[in-house]
Amino acid sequence: MANVNRVQNGEASAFIGEQCCSVSTADQSQQSLGPAAKSSDPGMDLSQKQSFTIFQKGECSIAGLLIHSTNEKMSIYQAKVKGLLQPGTAMMLLEAQAATGFIIDPVTEQKLSVDEALQEGIIGTDVYDKLVSAEKGVVGYKDPYTGDLISLFEALKKDLVVRSHGIRLLEAQIATGGIIDPFSGQHISVDAAYQRGIFDEEINKILSDPSDDTRGFFDPNTQENLSYLELKQRCVTDPKTGLCLLIVTDKVVKGIQLHIDEKIKAVFKKTLVSLKFGRFRDRKATLWEIINSEYFTADQTKEFVGKVKTGECTIETIITNLTTTIEQTERKKKGVMFHGLRRKVSAQQLLESNIINENLFQKLDKGLTTTEEVLQLQSVKRYLKGTCSIAGVLVESTNEKMSIYQAMKKNLLMPGTALILLEAQAATGFLIDPVTNAKFTVDEAVNNRLVSADLHRKLLSAERAVTGYKDPYTGNVISLFQALKKDLIVKDHGIRLLEAQIATGGIIDPVNSHRLPVDVAYQRGMFDQEMNKILSDSSDDTKGFFDPNTKDNLTYLQLMERCVMEPETGLCLLCLRDLRYIDNQAIIAFQKATISIKKGKFEGRAMSIWECLNSDYITDIKRREIVQEFTSKKLTIEQIITIIINTIEEREHRTQTNITVDGFRKKISLTELLKSEIIDSQTFEEVQTGNLTVTNLLKRSSVQKYLEGDSSIAGVLVESTNEKMSIYQAMKKNLLMPGTALILLEAQAATGFLIDPVTNAKFTVDEAVNNRLVSADLHRKLLSAERAVTGYKDPYTGNVISLFQALKKDLIVKDHGIRLLEAQIATGGIIDPVHSHRLPVEVAYQRGMFDQEMNKILSDAGDDTKGFFDPNTKENLTYLQLMERCVKDPETGLCLLKLTNKGVKTQQIYNRVEIEKAFRDEVITMTCGPFKGKTVSVWELLHLEYFTEEKRNELIAKYKRKEINMKTIIKIITTTIEQTQTETVTVTTSNTVTCAVPQLLTAEEVEAALRKEIVCFPVWCFLHSQLFTEKKRNELLEKYRNKEIELETIVKLIRTIIEGTQTQKETSITFLGFRSEITAEELVESKIIDEQTFQDLQTGMKTVQDVSELESVKVYLQGSDSIAGVLVESTNEKMSIYQAMKKNLLMPGTALILLEAQAATGFLIDPVTNAKFTVDEAVNNRLVSADLHRKLLSAERAVTGYKDPYTGNVISLFQALKKDLIVKDHGIRLLEAQIATGGIIDPVHSHRLPVDVAYQRGMFDQEMNKILSDAGDDTKGFFDPNTKENLTYLQLMERCVKDPETGLCLLLLKSK
Repeated sequence: MANVNRVQNGEASAFIGEQCCSVSTADQSQQSLGPAAKSSDPGMDLSQKQSFTIFQKGECSIAGLLIHSTNEKMSIYQAKVKGLLQPGTAMMLLEAQAATGFIIDPVTEQKLSVDEALQEGIIGTDVYDKLVSAEKGVVGYKDPYTGDLISLFEALKKDLVVRSHGIRLLEAQIATGGIIDPFSGQHISVDAAYQRGIFDEEINKILSDPSDDTRGFFDPNTQENLSYLELKQRCVTDPKTGLCLLIVTDKVVKGIQLHIDEKIKAVFKKTLVSLKFGRFRDRKATLWEIINSEYFTADQTKEFVGKVKTGECTIETIITNLTTTIEQTERKKKGVMFHGLRRKVSAQQLLESNIINENLFQKLDKGLTTTEEVLQLQSVKRYLKGTCSIAGVLVESTNEKMSIYQAMKKNLLMPGTALILLEAQAATGFLIDPVTNAKFTVDEAVNNRLVSADLHRKLLSAERAVTGYKDPYTGNVISLFQALKKDLIVKDHGIRLLEAQIATGGIIDPVNSHRLPVDVAYQRGMFDQEMNKILSDSSDDTKGFFDPNTKDNLTYLQLMERCVMEPETGLCLLCLRDLRYIDNQAIIAFQKATISIKKGKFEGRAMSIWECLNSDYITDIKRREIVQEFTSKKLTIEQIITIIINTIEEREHRTQTNITVDGFRKKISLTELLKSEIIDSQTFEEVQTGNLTVTNLLKRSSVQKYLEGDSSIAGVLVESTNEKMSIYQAMKKNLLMPGTALILLEAQAATGFLIDPVTNAKFTVDEAVNNRLVSADLHRKLLSAERAVTGYKDPYTGNVISLFQALKKDLIVKDHGIRLLEAQIATGGIIDPVHSHRLPVEVAYQRGMFDQEMNKILSDAGDDTKGFFDPNTKENLTYLQLMERCVKDPETGLCLLKLTNKGVKTQQIYNRVEIEKAFRDEVITMTCGPFKGKTVSVWELLHLEYFTEEKRNELIAKYKRKEINMKTIIKIITTTIEQTQTETVTVTTSNTVTCAVPQLLTAEEVEAALRKEIVCFPVWCFLHSQLFTEKKRNELLEKYRNKEIELETIVKLIRTIIEGTQTQKETSITFLGFRSEITAEELVESKIIDEQTFQDLQTGMKTVQDVSELESVKVYLQGSDSIAGVLVESTNEKMSIYQAMKKNLLMPGTALILLEAQAATGFLIDPVTNAKFTVDEAVNNRLVSADLHRKLLSAERAVTGYKDPYTGNVISLFQALKKDLIVKDHGIRLLEAQIATGGIIDPVHSHRLPVDVAYQRGMFDQEMNKILSDAGDDTKGFFDPNTKENLTYLQLMERCVKDPETGLCLLLLKSK
C-alpha cells in the first residue's frame, strides 16, 4: 500500500524534467469526482459513455522515442515499423498509452483515441483490435452478466481480461497518476479506489512488489524487463512539449548487441550509482543502465566490461571513469559560447547544426583553439553572422553613400522599393547605417532615427524572420518558412524575405539564433523541396526586388550581384545611376546583344550589353561615351562588345594584381576564391597587401580542401604481398574485374587526375595514356569522365556547364553521372569546371551546380548511388563507403583499396552463373568455321556441333573444379576446329556437288552422304543442330531421299541460315537471365531498360556489363537474395538451411519452406561459400539431400515454368495457381517470396518483372495483390523459430541480419 501511495504523491516521478500535468491528490479527485459519479447513468450505452469519459489529470504515459544520435522524436508505432522496437515491446507500450487515456504522437503532439489515431495514420490496422481492447481500461468494460460498465480492476477480478495483461495495464495507470474510474474518466487515488471497489489489497501487494508479474515492459537499451514505472523513470521529458520520451541509443539504432558475461552483468545490475550530472542526476541508476546509455559507445561499454573481467579495473574505478565522462559530456553542452543573431549560441548547438565538426568541437572544449579563431573560419562566420545584405546606396554622380531610408527621403528611391530593401535588411539580421557601418535591431534603428517611426510596425513584422513567429495554435516559436506554410504571412512577402536570407548566408533558425546549412534546414522543417524549387526557378514569385537603374524585377541575389562592394567596410551598396540620357531605341539594342564573359564576377555567364553597362565595371564617364558614340553611329554593337570585354579584363587584372593559384586545369584568381567563400575578405586583403604569402595561404586546410580535395582511390594494395599498384595494373593482373577497374578509373578522372600510386604522380587522361598508366582503349571513356572536371558543352547555349547541370539536361546517363558526382563529393566537393576548383555546398547550390533533390539521392545511399563494388566482400557500395574501407599509404598519404586474400582468390569452385559469364566474356576471333573472321564467345563455340554434349559437360566440369583454365579450353576449341577442317573438304558456295546415288536412297545411304559432305563440318551435323526443327529436318531428308532436291541445294540452304543466324547474333544483344539469355529487346518490352539505353547498347556507348550493373536492371535480372541461411547467435556460426535442420536448429517443416523459397526465387544458396546452385546442382554438391530433390524441383518451377496440360505452353507460377495446377497456400507462399526478393519471375523470358508488366502479361492480378498486401493468414506461411510467430516472407526477412562478408540475408537463431 505504501508503495502505491508513494506513486500517488508524486514521489516516484523521478525522471528528468517537469511532469506533463499535476497529479491530483486523493482529496481533489474525490471532490471532483463526486458530481461525476452521481450523474453517471448506468443505462448510458458504451459509445455515449466513451464520448463522455474524457481523460483528465495524471501524468503522461511514455509518449514515444527520442533517437539520441539525430535528436528525432518518433511515435511508438513508427519505431515498430522502422524496426527500432520489437513488435511485442511496441504493442505493450501502445496498450499502456491506450489504457491510460490516449494514443500519443510526440511529433505532432496529438493525443487521440484509438479510432482517431487509426484515422490519422498514427497506428495501423495490425494493432487496432488490441488497442481498442486496452482502451477499455479508460472507457470501461461491459459486464457480460449484468450489462453494467465496470473498471479494469473489476474486469480483472471477473476474468474478463487475461491476468498478466490486466495487471500490466493497471500498473501503467498507477504509474501515470492513479487508477482510472471509467465513470468519470479521471485518475483517482488508491484510497478512493478502495472505497469505490475498483482496487484491493491483493492487487496493491502485487503492484507494490515489482516481480515478474508487473515487469511486463522492456528497455531496448539495457535489454531488461521492467515495470512501467521503472521504464518511465528512465525516460526524459521533452522541454518543449512536456511529453515523456524513451531515449534510444545509437547502439539500438545500429542493431549492435553486446555479448557480456552473465556474472559481470549481474554485478553491474546490482551496483547502484548516484550522479550529479545529466539525466541520471537526482536518482540512483544501476551501473548496467549507465554503461548502456547514450553517454557511451558500444566499444566503450566493451572496454569497461573487459577491464572488470580481467581485473584491470575495479567496479569503483569504473564508476569514477563513468562519472567523469558524463560530467565532461554535460559540460561540453553548456561550454563555449558564440554570439548569435539575437542570443548566445553554444558550441554544442553549432555541432548539432553541422556548422562545426566533432574535431573542432573537441579542440574548443580542450582549449586548443579559441572562439575568435573559430569565428575567423568562413564556414562558421557565414552561419553566425551571414554575408552583408544590401546596406545602402551609392550615388554614382557624387560618390555619396547613404542609407536606404535617406535615399527614399531624397526621392532617389521610390517608397515601395525602399521599404522592400529595408524589410530584407530586417529579415536578414539588422538594419544597417552604411555611413557609420553600424548595425541595429528594428527598435534600435527607430530610436537612433535610422528609419522613421511610421515604418516601425512593418519592419518589426519583417524582423520576425529572425526572432521568430508565434504559432497561434501551439504558442511555439516557429521560423519564417514554417509561418509561411501555416499561412501566417502573405506568400509573396514571405518568399521575398526567405530568398533574401538564403542570398545572404542561409535560412535563419529563430530558436537557435543562427543561420543553417540547407540540409539541416530540411531536417528541422525550416525548408522543403517545393520552396527550393520556387526559389531555384527565379520566376516572378521570387523576383520581388526592383533595380531602379534598369527597371528590372530581380531576385535579391541578382540585385546584390549588380551592387558594388565598398573596399573600406566590405558593405554591399546599390549604385544609383542617372541613365535618363539613354533613349529607348538604344536600350532595346543593348538588351538584345549578348556577351560571353570570361573573367571577373560574371565569369562563365552570357550577359546583355545593357547589363554590362549597368555593372560596376563601366564607369559613368565610360558609359556616357559608349552611348554617345553608338547613338551617333560611330560605334557598332560588335565594337561595344570588344570595349566591354577589354574593360572587364583590365579591371580584373588590376584588381587581382596578377595573384593566382593553381586550379585543376587553370589558374584561379583571389577574387574567385573570395566569391566562392573559400577565403574571406580579411584573408583576401592580407594576401593583396603581402601580409600573407600565397604559399602560406595554400597550406590552410580550408583552402586545400577546395583546390585539391582528398585523394580518390589511387590504387590497390595486395594484402598477401604488400604490393601497391595502379588500378589498371591490378586489372591486367586479373586482381580486379574490368568493369570494377573502369569505374574506379572514371572516378579518378572525374575528381581531377588519374594517379600512379607507385610514383605518387598525377596525370590528366591524355597524359596518363601517353605515359602508359592506362591503355589507349580506355582513352575515350576516361575523357568522357574527365569532363566532370573540364566541363560539358551545353548544346543549346554553347556554355561550359558542370557535371550536375549536364545531368539535369540529360546530356549524360543518370546512373553514370550520379556515380561521378558522388565521387566528387566524397573527395572534397563538387567541381566547378568554369572556375576549376571545388565548391562549398552552399555555393554549389547558388551556382545551380547542386540541388536538394540530388542531395537527397546521394544522402540516402540507396541503389542509385551504390555504383561501386568491393572486390573483397562482393558488395555494391557508395564511393564514400568504399573509401572508408581503404587504407592510407604511410609514404604518400594516398588512399589504397586493400585486396584481401579472399578478394584476390576466387571461390573454391565456380557456380553455374559464374561459369557461363566467364565463357561469354572470353571471346575468340575465328579463322575458320561458320564464324570465320568473326569474334565469338567461348560459350557459343562450345555449343556448336564441334563438341558433343558429353565433351562440353566434361570441359565445363573440369573448369568448374579448376582443373583447367580458360587458356586450355581455348586451345582445345581451336585445335578441334583445325583438326576437323584438315580431315574434311570445305565446300564453297560455287561448289557443285555430284553424287552417284541410286533411284531411291536408303536412310543409311542418306546419312552417309550427308556426313561425307562438309560445310566447315558435316552437313549431317548441321541438319541435326538447332538450326533446323525436327519437322524441317525430316522434310529435307525425305526430299533428298526421293531425289527431289540435290545436295548443293541443302548446302546453300545451310549457308543462308548460318549467315542469317550470324547476322542476328551480331545485332542481338543478350543478358544473363535465371536460366537462359535475355535479349535487349525483351528488356525494353518489359520496361526494365528504356529506348535510350537500348540505343546506347546498339551503338556501343554502353556495354552489357555496364547496363547489367545498373541497380534498376540488376533488381530484375538477379533480384535481392532470399534468406540464404542461418546465423547461430551463441556461436556466431553461419550455416545453410539444410545444415541447420540436420543439427536440429530448425524444424524440418520450417527448413523445407525456406529451401522452397530459395528454389522459387532463383537458386539454392550455400551461405558459407556464397555459392548459388540450381536444385540439381545443389543435390550433386550435397548442399541438400536427395530426399528433398523432388519437392525442391517442384518449387523451382516457379523459376523454370510450369507446363500447361491443356496447351503444352510454359506458364508462370501465378498462372499455374489460377489453373489450380498447384495448391493455393503453397503457390501463394512462393509468389510472396518472389515479390519480397525483387519481383515476379517470368519463366518464359527468365527474369523478374515490374509489377505493371506482370499485370499486362497475366502473371499477376488485383485479387492476388490484395491477398498479398493484407498480410493475413493466407500469406503468413513462414515461421519465426525465435518468436514462434507466423509471418510473411518479407516480415521474416526484415528480422534477419546481413552477413558483412557476403551481404547475404541470414536468419538469426537466438539462444532460448
